[in-house]
Amino acid sequence: MYFEFIRNVFLKKLVLTLLTLLCLISFGFISYHLLRSNLYVLNNERSLQTLVKRKVYVGNDQSTGKQFSQNFKQKNLAKTNAHARKVFAYLDKNYHYSLRWSFDSNLNNGDSVSIDTVNSNFFKFYLLHIAAGRSFNSADYKSSSYYIPVLVGANVAKSQPLGSKFTAVNSSSGKKEYYQVVGVLQQNANVPSVYLLDNQNYLNNTIIRPLRRADKMNLTAAQLLAAAQDLIIFDSSRTELNKLTSKFNQGDFFKIRFISVEKNISDFYDSYRGTAIMFAIFSLAIMVIAVLIIVWNTWNCLSEEQSEIALRISLGMRQKDVLSAAIIYQLLIDILAIVPVLLYAGSYSKMLADSSVGSSSQIVLNGLLPRAETVSLLISFILMLLITVLAIALVAAHFNRKTLALRMGDE
Repeated sequence: MYFEFIRNVFLKKLVLTLLTLLCLISFGFISYHLLRSNLYVLNNERSLQTLVKRKVYVGNDQSTGKQFSQNFKQKNLAKTNAHARKVFAYLDKNYHYSLRWSFDSNLNNGDSVSIDTVNSNFFKFYLLHIAAGRSFNSADYKSSSYYIPVLVGANVAKSQPLGSKFTAVNSSSGKKEYYQVVGVLQQNANVPSVYLLDNQNYLNNTIIRPLRRADKMNLTAAQLLAAAQDLIIFDSSRTELNKLTSKFNQGDFFKIRFISVEKNISDFYDSYRGTAIMFAIFSLAIMVIAVLIIVWNTWNCLSEEQSEIALRISLGMRQKDVLSAAIIYQLLIDILAIVPVLLYAGSYSKMLADSSVGSSSQIVLNGLLPRAETVSLLISFILMLLITVLAIALVAAHFNRKTLALRMGDE
């Protein structure tokens, strides 16, 4: 009965129905992206609370293209590397720091991976859960053994499981290294960025190796610059940081600043807030248009079919059935509107999880969608449902309060 009523009453103005659907699809996409981005921001900010509580400062590489081009010319490279080792020796001797540099590489089977080098303090600020094996111990950083102990991401572990030994060229040094897997990271382990809180830096395709004594002795300028962008300095005064900044920038080799984590987060919100508000207003405007179309279309459809509705009521149809039919109609429209968003979210997540090159996928899917995507999609759909169903229900309820005249006339 309801579907026959919907077809004869609400679907007579098909253009308005399609326009409503288009508006709701647009709202679904924008609100989904906005909600997902906000969830990433909240999650990453929560993950960075350890840094906030310790009052740490984070490096920010502001070196110019001219500096980079000049310092990394072949004729100047030895001098640049010597300066980098001098700066690092000063850093290592006088400061408490957490360091990580990351370079892309390939395994012998062709899989794309990132080889990250970290010092022992890295794990004080970034809690990475181990799914199998162990994390690094103090001996791993002091060791000079042939095989370097490594932690591997979930995708890398498929070809290099716990206990396995393998080789790879570490592109940060250009040397072939020998690794032994001592631990496997939990699926979708990630390191939050201090600068881009709305991003997720997954470690599924990552090999993490300890910063050893030999690495410190042979450190290159490329490695130091890669580490400088997220270099964490803690338990140091502003005066001590100024000395370190001067040491880095001596001789116009680099241009490094140290900024507090609170300032980084504040700066991110200053730029992010405006964009988020703009998208929120845009999505709200689209929803307002959709609601206006729903109200206009519903009222006109019911008014134009008033005599037929009156006839149906005289034959036993209840007035509340009009309300039920209107709600069912809107539910169907909302479901149709969220389907493209669901397909997009699912295909995008699958694209991140699957790849033609083994472990180059970024995430591991345990279900249809990752948690943030699922929550964002649900909230977006619930908002759409509440607003549109409430709008059409109010119109239908108001219509039911009218006196329905059974106008037979010449008909």
